[in-house]
Amino acid sequence: MRIRKALLLALAVAAGALALPGTASAAYSDPLTTTTKQNLVWHATPAAALTALDNALPNVSLNTVVNDPSYAMTGCTTAEKAALPKAPVATKSLCWDSERAGSTTWVPQGITTSGDADDDGLWGADKIILSGWHGTDALGRYNDARIQAVNYNDPASAAHRMMYLAVPNSTGSSFSAAQAHMGGMAWYGDKIYVTAEGNTSTAIRVFSTKHILQLTDTTSNAIGKTSGGYAAYTYKYAMMQVGYYTYAGGTCSMASDTGVPCFSSLSLDRSTTPASIVTTEYFSDQSLHGRLYRFPMGADYLLTGTASEAFRSYVGNMQGVLSHDGKWYVAHSSATINGQLWAQTTAASTSATCGSTTACWAIHPEALTYDWSTGLVWSQSEWSTADCAAKDQVCGRSVFAVPLTSLG
Repeated sequence: MRIRKALLLALAVAAGALALPGTASAAYSDPLTTTTKQNLVWHATPAAALTALDNALPNVSLNTVVNDPSYAMTGCTTAEKAALPKAPVATKSLCWDSERAGSTTWVPQGITTSGDADDDGLWGADKIILSGWHGTDALGRYNDARIQAVNYNDPASAAHRMMYLAVPNSTGSSFSAAQAHMGGMAWYGDKIYVTAEGNTSTAIRVFSTKHILQLTDTTSNAIGKTSGGYAAYTYKYAMMQVGYYTYAGGTCSMASDTGVPCFSSLSLDRSTTPASIVTTEYFSDQSLHGRLYRFPMGADYLLTGTASEAFRSYVGNMQGVLSHDGKWYVAHSSATINGQLWAQTTAASTSATCGSTTACWAIHPEALTYDWSTGLVWSQSEWSTADCAAKDQVCGRSVFAVPLTSLG
């Protein structure tokens, strides 16, 4: 079995010979094929619970958060630059302060920008990048979730502030940590969508910029109501969940590509009418083939819950997904070398090459997002320099962008 998987991966990296779709030997260069659609069910947070918390705590805007930064972004080190794509070459890049860059307790995953959120590409007067991170076992709170809100008004002096993601209880007397792996993010209007966890019935959690609370207890290592007020593990700000989507089919499976899918990543597509959210699923097993879904927007920046498209991709290890003008883009990751970025339709699947390989994307890449106002596709890399060094790799965490036109 090990030999078979190694051979399949080698074929995929080389883009291989075309094979019959759906077989274990399918190549990354196989086009998309249609598959069964999956639907979602919406569950709203009680409006009274949100109102109670808004009344109990200062309710602030996202503009307030990004103009109250606590950490500066930095230029990238040699190791961090080594994680950037080889082809196409990144035209923008920035890196985290030393604590975020080397953290073993938090890991970056999803990404979105104000280029998703509003028609002018700004949120109010601010250009904003949102980077989603999940907690690790070392934190002791695996899949707790936070957002690094980056003020990108001046790229040369970008800085960020962290927000915890929280779920109000039914009455709004307290809240708990939202459980989300943060593999993908999308921001549309006041709503911020994030992927939840695998092997559960919860597909997507939805938060709102209308419900960002400034906490009154920033010293307690706790979350929710405390003797000193309201806390979120010493953070200054927390954003409340306004609802979540479950899979209509029940609990998802990360071990099957025919059952209910576990969404590993998502992004916004503004090129459709109405705008839509697209999702993918991740399998490290090269004999399994992830599926892509599209969900149109309905009223109040919320999804209709009914999938309008469903495809199967033959690219393995899909960490990110993007769709624009009918073309799909998926980011593949490798444990040892650069990832791959594939442009796919039902007629073709192509990738940039660098030398004789398609392994030209970032090292340990994560989600994708398109800023339509600038024409840039943003992504980020996951592993810290310490993670990379432990595996004898030269890489690190970076946030970067390439022109959409360079993706094929």
